[in-house]
Amino acid sequence: MKKSLLLIHFAIALAIFFYPTTSNSNGTGSPGAKTNSTIDGGNCTGCHQGTLNSGLGTATITSNIPANGYVIGNTYTITLTGVKANCIKFGFELTAENGPSKSGNFLITDNTTKIVNVGRAVSHKSSGTSGNTTKIWTMNWIPTANSNGNTTFYASLLFSNANSNNNGDNVFTTSLSVNEEVVNAISDNNLQTPFTYNPVTKTVETTHDIKVYDINGKLVLTTKEKSTTISHLKNGIYILKSKNKTQKIILN
Repeated sequence: MKKSLLLIHFAIALAIFFYPTTSNSNGTGSPGAKTNSTIDGGNCTGCHQGTLNSGLGTATITSNIPANGYVIGNTYTITLTGVKANCIKFGFELTAENGPSKSGNFLITDNTTKIVNVGRAVSHKSSGTSGNTTKIWTMNWIPTANSNGNTTFYASLLFSNANSNNNGDNVFTTSLSVNEEVVNAISDNNLQTPFTYNPVTKTVETTHDIKVYDINGKLVLTTKEKSTTISHLKNGIYILKSKNKTQKIILN
């Protein structure tokens, strides 16, 4: 009898030991801080076993930010693309950083992604995991005051083998660095310029209609006067816009 009980316990122990590992993956999105960025540190290997950036596959970040840089307050599209032959299940987390802080604000553009990590990153939803060799996610990004100078986008992308556990998956990381547009705020004498800003007198000289926005994108002034003072506005960063020109200025 005792021998039979020992055999039963031994069989149960073996079954538990060899039972497939339950997946720590997150089909509904990353738990956050898994982008492999300077601040986050972690990546998808925190939940999925495997060697980072090993095996076949590619991950790339692209954007429609112009070559001369982004403008504070404007909206840009960020695209993350993963390619791995015959892969049918994907996941990711993407963030933006400027030195020691997160950069800008993300906006969700479809039902395949969501905001994670207390609003500082974007990840997949369950509706955004299926694909066939290639998977593409897009999101919008608005640079804000903490985006001054430059920004680096970081992403960790998961190629899952869809075997219901966290073994045999591939994790790839990628990054993209972009700069803020540098605009000379000193007035020039080109009559074709729609407007110029004089930081000494805090006036805008214009031959066209212009709009002034604060750092949050709120319209604070519209003018078509030849000379308009904006010294009454609070100190801070503002965006001047005409039909064919955008310029960031700093009131202080």
